[in-house]
Amino acid sequence: MSFGVDTLGGLAEKLKQLVNDTQNLYESFIDANQLYKQGKMGDKEFFSKIGEYLVAMSALNFLAVRVILEMKTAMEKGTSIKSPTGTSSYPSAAPQAGFGIGGFVGTGGSVGPAAAAGGEYTLPSPQEPAFKPVDIELPKTKAGSSNTKNCIVCDALIPAQAKFCSKCGRSQ
Repeated sequence: MSFGVDTLGGLAEKLKQLVNDTQNLYESFIDANQLYKQGKMGDKEFFSKIGEYLVAMSALNFLAVRVILEMKTAMEKGTSIKSPTGTSSYPSAAPQAGFGIGGFVGTGGSVGPAAAAGGEYTLPSPQEPAFKPVDIELPKTKAGSSNTKNCIVCDALIPAQAKFCSKCGRSQ
């Protein structure tokens, strides 16, 4: 329950802040990735950066779903948009278009252009996919070259491009 305070507005503000924080963690992760590739960062530090970024992305996804569910609830109730303090952010007679519910819900509570016209929305008819056959030529390996190598730690046979051993997990 919101008790006069707009839950959607508060969640949207949190979402904006979390997007900014996640962007900063993403940039930090990209920097860490470059350092790791150059050998200037250890495995533990690198995986720690990956973990921080994944946790932030998970929180961002969770909050985005909460905002969507709050929008759905607000649309079903036909409530007006309020600021996080509980005051109306626009006069009820003239809603402003833009972000938030007022951007896509009409003053009568109808959603979308079809609902405003009084008709039901019908899905477009399905279209047949147009696949075109494509000839793909795979590069052939030279007779003397090998697509595998041995792990530098456990001597297991692994693909030549592998960065980690599939048997012992160590970096190559």
